[in-house]
Amino acid sequence: MKPPRHTTHVRLDTTYDGTKRLAIQAIKDMDCIRGCPGKVTYLQQLARGKNKYKELGSFNFDGEWPINTET
Repeated sequence: MKPPRHTTHVRLDTTYDGTKRLAIQAIKDMDCIRGCPGKVTYLQQLARGKNKYKELGSFNFDGEWPINTET
C-alpha cells in the first residue's frame, strides 16, 4: 500500500512471546521495521509535540523489505 497523503508516522502492531507490542516511527524511518511481521498503520500527527494521531490506512506486513506496493 502506498502511503496516503499527509502521512507523518507509521505504527507496527505485532506480538512477541504471546504479548502484544507496538512501535511508532516517523515515516522516513520506516525501514527500521524490516523483518518484523505485523499490521502497519499509517498515521498523521495532529498537533506538534503531542501524542495524538489520526489513522489514515493500514495493511498486513510480512516483514519483507522493500515493501511491494503493487497490490
